[in-house]
Amino acid sequence: MRAFLALNLNKEIKNKYSDILRINENTAELKKVSKNKMHITLVFFDNIKEEQIELIKEKVINSSPAPFNINFENISYFTNKFKDINVIFVKAVSEELESYVKTLRENLNNIENLKYDKKDFKSHITLARVKRVYDNKKLKEKIEEINDLDFTPLSFTAHSITLYSSDFVNYTEIVTINF
Repeated sequence: MRAFLALNLNKEIKNKYSDILRINENTAELKKVSKNKMHITLVFFDNIKEEQIELIKEKVINSSPAPFNINFENISYFTNKFKDINVIFVKAVSEELESYVKTLRENLNNIENLKYDKKDFKSHITLARVKRVYDNKKLKEKIEEINDLDFTPLSFTAHSITLYSSDFVNYTEIVTINF
């Protein structure tokens, strides 16, 4: 099954950032992330087996830090190979989070045949995937305008991590571990 480990966000963060993007449809077509699905992905697993779930849970427990703070700094974006924006997100900053993910991934490496996405971790909350860009320059300008006029930096304390199963449309909680 496809699965991922994520930090869940509190209602204040979700409420503040879920509707902040107001992009003209002549600039880009967006697929926004619904408020109830907002989170910070830590590890994405390609295909885990049922018997690996307990091993993952054990590694998460062994890696768990004390609760830690995360600051949300601004809206930013990832680009594709053509330099078009393809994901718009809220940048999350926390040295504790970076350290935790590094330790967590090191511990997960000890699970035999466990495959996960090993790309560099970039802490963020995805707000939208960009389906089509009509004017990349205007889209970048609009993101900067939102940062200047509408964005409010917030912070949040992470207390737990959740393992979700995922199909391409929905995801379901398997287990939540508090720390």
